[in-house]
Amino acid sequence: MIAKIIMPKLGETMEEHEIIGWLKQEGEPIEKGEPLFEVITDKVNFEVESSASGFLRKILSNEGDTVAVTETIGYIADSMEEELPQGSDKTETPSPASGEIKKIKASPRAKKIAEERGIDLSRIAGSGPGGRITRKDVEDFQSSDQTPSEVIPLSGMRKAMAERLSRSKREAPHFYLQTEVDMSDAVRMRQSLLEEIEKRHGVRLSYTDMIIKSVAQALTEFPMLNATFEDGEIRLSGQVNLGVAVSVEEGLIVPVVREANGKTLRQITQEKTGLIARAKANQLALEDLSDGTFTLSNLGMFDVDGFIGIINPPQVGLLAVGRIKEMPRVIDRQVAIREVMNVSLSIDHRAVSGAYGAQFLSRVKELLEKPYLLLMEL
Repeated sequence: MIAKIIMPKLGETMEEHEIIGWLKQEGEPIEKGEPLFEVITDKVNFEVESSASGFLRKILSNEGDTVAVTETIGYIADSMEEELPQGSDKTETPSPASGEIKKIKASPRAKKIAEERGIDLSRIAGSGPGGRITRKDVEDFQSSDQTPSEVIPLSGMRKAMAERLSRSKREAPHFYLQTEVDMSDAVRMRQSLLEEIEKRHGVRLSYTDMIIKSVAQALTEFPMLNATFEDGEIRLSGQVNLGVAVSVEEGLIVPVVREANGKTLRQITQEKTGLIARAKANQLALEDLSDGTFTLSNLGMFDVDGFIGIINPPQVGLLAVGRIKEMPRVIDRQVAIREVMNVSLSIDHRAVSGAYGAQFLSRVKELLEKPYLLLMEL
């Protein structure tokens, strides 16, 4: 019996995935549930398990290929002698640059890159099955050919991020609110807790942890921002799953602190520390990145004073945070040096009004300026 290997849909908005590599070769046995191939989604590298047992009879899409979801990318058979369905081989196309009609085996991704860069595929020796030209073959050829300019194609996580954020700016009418937060008391409280939390729990309390706690509390009081906008409907979430934007080598990734409103400051610190460590090591599971209801992006550690963020669809809000810096402020008619932080709220105006967003932002400001409230389990 022949079983199709289908490219699965691994994200709500993803219509295609890039194959990183096959974990089995043609002719090798495979058991149902055993990892078969690896893809990159908009969030994380993901191993796809085999849906059947048998032998890997045929691979149709190779490493570097970008394949639409639900497309057949290979076959598993009870034996290597079983006949494949008619038309199961990839169509070979002639090279437009050759003087004669010559059929060239190349992956769709390799063809696209070659066309974009003006490379003649007939000059490349393929390293794939049956001499098939892969994306890597094209890129290696270009490197050896000493092309003077460098072209970096969008692929994997960067491509998905570009598509998602472009859709957000195109479809969601962004509305922005900004304020300054006096973090002087928060700075003092963190300093007083820093050594004790690190000694007891082995993690270092950060300002991001305190902001997560404040935002999570405020979202329970302003649930219209703890929501998604999909198919013309606002869907309120029953949980506060706060995504924290993390910069990694391949782009931006947003692991999720689940049910953040029900966690103590210490629990948030522990969970966020673990998520960021796994993100940097490319060890996040798909569930670490799913079901986020609001996003926090903090660039203060890069000495950024302030910025305006793009909403992570289908969410309706994002809080962008800059660095904490000393600034003169008037307190009781006296000039004093205070620790000040700029924050910016981006909201989807289809789902949230400006006044509602302003009240939410005011509440976040209040919680950070009275940080002892973060230690109270009301």
